[in-house]
Amino acid sequence: MASIVNTVLIALVAFQWAFISYLIAKKDEQVRIAPSKPPMQPHEHGGEIHFSLDNQESKSKENLNHDDIYEGVAATLMMNSPKWFQRRYTSMVANILDNTPPNWAVQIFYTPQGQSQFGLDINPGIERMNATHERLIMTRIPDDLVTEFGMKKKKLYWTSKYLWNAMVADNVFVFSGNGALCSNSKISFLDGSAMELFRQFDFIGTPLRSNGEGGDGSISFRKKKSMLDVIQSSPPYDGGAAEGSYFIKALNQMNKNGANYRVATSQETQLMGGIDASGLPPFVISGTLGNLEHETRHAALEMCPEVKRIFPSLHNPACFGAHPDADACAKSICALQDPLVRGQHGC
Repeated sequence: MASIVNTVLIALVAFQWAFISYLIAKKDEQVRIAPSKPPMQPHEHGGEIHFSLDNQESKSKENLNHDDIYEGVAATLMMNSPKWFQRRYTSMVANILDNTPPNWAVQIFYTPQGQSQFGLDINPGIERMNATHERLIMTRIPDDLVTEFGMKKKKLYWTSKYLWNAMVADNVFVFSGNGALCSNSKISFLDGSAMELFRQFDFIGTPLRSNGEGGDGSISFRKKKSMLDVIQSSPPYDGGAAEGSYFIKALNQMNKNGANYRVATSQETQLMGGIDASGLPPFVISGTLGNLEHETRHAALEMCPEVKRIFPSLHNPACFGAHPDADACAKSICALQDPLVRGQHGC
């Protein structure tokens, strides 16, 4: 009799432990925190693995008419570019995320085909950032627009009503792989000092070599509403001039007709990317700075090391260190090679 009772007690204890273990496991499952955004899922295409960004479309679409969600948006267009340029994409986006506050979105316009998709495929870092940064928004360009504009003429997209309507904020910072935001700059989006200067403008870009007003549109601050006003009220873009020039010219013409849009003067574009004798890092460095003397350019790169991503690096160990080898270094530099050796594609 006693053995029977012991057996029953043991069975009850074992059942209790099993039930308690089940409840604990169930509770853990219920409170487990889900990721803020589902990761992009790979899908097969043409024998290669591609990352699908379709799960981000709903988020970008729901924000289209809610400009109050973000103070601003940093936007770029990833379409047809050479592979060497596309290699910058991850670093380019990381630079923007690092230098914009949480109330700024970063918006990438793309299409899941051709060179646009290829550029994303060779940049898995973008997929990881997309999964961990809620404010990184992937916006798929409608297929019919891609069919109409093609893959090569980005300026047709930048002058389209669709693209500006799709911006998730009125304050727009257009960026590209031609430059970088300087973290050591005297002004920044992070502390609001940049917006104190830029919010007065409808268009301000980095300085042009020609010293033209408005500046270069490839890295620029603009107002979404003003760009839409141009598209709505001005003659259609003919595809000739740079898209930035189209907007600047149209805004000036509208001002002549009684409007009051603020286009930066040539001097004011120095606020965006001027390099002067002050010894202070500029807000943006763009291009290869070919108009600067060697020492001035060297100083700019030291102040803003982020921009080194767009400059070829002397990575051969013979070119640096305690005991550089001049002859071996020279052999590794494309520009110093015989034209027959380096080929016809430049350096």
